Amino acid sequence: MSAGLLRAGFLADGAWKILVGIAMLALRALLVERYDAPSALLVVTAVVVMACGLAEVLYAVRDGAGSRVPLLIAYDSGWVLVSVVALLLARTPAGPAWTLWLGYQLVVAIVVGTLFALACRKRPAPPLDQDRTP
Repeated sequence: MSAGLLRAGFLADGAWKILVGIAMLALRALLVERYDAPSALLVVTAVVVMACGLAEVLYAVRDGAGSRVPLLIAYDSGWVLVSVVALLLARTPAGPAWTLWLGYQLVVAIVVGTLFALACRKRPAPPLDQDRTP
């Protein structure tokens, strides 16, 4: 896969996470009042998901190498699995569906966001004794 496509993919995925976080905050009142989502967990998760998205966007701008694709595959695969389980739990009264769904995103977004942030740190300069010309 070309570097340009990888960068575009990381950029789009990061932007999507930022939009999801914004939507969580914008819909907080509805989700809390109508669907009994835990308000504090929802807000904290939204902020962390947005930070993860920002780290991914910065990674796309600074590097965008394909070595981080497995992170996204793991994040999204786990999200699908947890979403299915949360939907099944939501059918039971007072089930832990929201806690499971938001908790997964909170924990995994912290891990993935941290890994992307560390990956986009400036690479060290080559030693002085090496030629720096391309």
